[in-house]
Amino acid sequence: MEEGSPLEGGIVAPDKRDLYRFPWSLNDNPIGWLEVTDTCNLHCRGCYRQSLEGHKSLDQLKEEVLFLKRWRNCDNISIAGGEALLHPEIVETVGFIAHQGMKSFILSNGMALNRHLLDDLKEAGLTGIGFHVDSLQGRPGWRDKDEIALCELRLSLAELVAEVGGLPPAGFGITVYRENLQAVPDLIRWTLRNQRIVGSATFITYRSALTSAAYHVGDHPLELSKGTLGYVSDDSPEDIGISSADVYAILRHDFPQYEAAAYLGGTQRHDSLKWLIGVLLCSNGEILGAVGPKTVEFAQVMHHLLFGTYFVYSKQASVGKPALLLAALDPAMRNVLKGYLRNPLRLFLEPLRGISIGIVQAPDLLENGLIDHCDSCPDMTYWNGRLVYSCRLDEYRKFGRLVEATPVATVQESIAGRTSVERQM
Repeated sequence: MEEGSPLEGGIVAPDKRDLYRFPWSLNDNPIGWLEVTDTCNLHCRGCYRQSLEGHKSLDQLKEEVLFLKRWRNCDNISIAGGEALLHPEIVETVGFIAHQGMKSFILSNGMALNRHLLDDLKEAGLTGIGFHVDSLQGRPGWRDKDEIALCELRLSLAELVAEVGGLPPAGFGITVYRENLQAVPDLIRWTLRNQRIVGSATFITYRSALTSAAYHVGDHPLELSKGTLGYVSDDSPEDIGISSADVYAILRHDFPQYEAAAYLGGTQRHDSLKWLIGVLLCSNGEILGAVGPKTVEFAQVMHHLLFGTYFVYSKQASVGKPALLLAALDPAMRNVLKGYLRNPLRLFLEPLRGISIGIVQAPDLLENGLIDHCDSCPDMTYWNGRLVYSCRLDEYRKFGRLVEATPVATVQESIAGRTSVERQM
């Protein structure tokens, strides 16, 4: 993919020059990734984590939180797994993070959540919760249900968070496979219909290590199988070729008001769009427009100036109306302001709501055997006294280092960064 190249329906991929590049780095990053357990009650296709160690002790978790606080300067600790809610001391973990002056955001499949646990987590200082729900998880009671049918489950989880109160609206993430790619616009429509209790939608493109490729650890050849790492598969190259640009094109086709405002690139390819973040601004169900790059830049710079950290998650359930004053700096916000003022009563009756839409393109194996990771990766975690990519943590846990790929012809087409749309052109 080249920046500015036409995608499906003539839509043009975002040009990096028109976006704000998040100013994050290895040691000054808004997120610290804390894996409290590798135990899970689901096994999602392409899962990055195998069950090898079980629950970490609370003392170990405290040590990791303090390490992330020192070496990441993070505003937020993302609590993950495995399934984070299965950890017997998850409430104490959230409390310790709050005591350190940081936000906590739990990533969960929601199966172990109940009102009592959520009340306890809120009391301990939980900032927010995001649920991974998609049609290829094989959930008990939901097998063979498509993404639209699963919105019933999503709604029940969002309503539970809303009933507890005092937390931002729930967020939802899905892994985007070839099988559910076309459902993305319907999921956005559902999110907009439920914007009072749903605050974000995140789409993560499916990736796996192909068994058809050749790998090695150091000087030793390694034959990967599905049992070696959880994300090893015998998928075809096309099945792991969905890109952030593909998801962006589908979104823009159905929602021309949407536009990405900020991005993270890759570590190897200059034209990678690894993180694309946009925020739709709505009032009373109407889409007024999208936040522009200048607004995101202002928010990041001011947060760092006032609090010493960059940020991702907000404790607020709605966008403050003073944000409309940023129309003086941001052309995109001027359009939002015009739409808002078409009905002046909104200033008194209707809140301005922001729906965050994130697109994440997972690591790509390139034709030269290198891996294109997210530049300034927000999801780095602790392992043996160092920061490592959380999506490849199992390689460190099993082999003590990263697995490397040997370039072979069978994987070159899928991994040269070409999108599925480009292959059709």
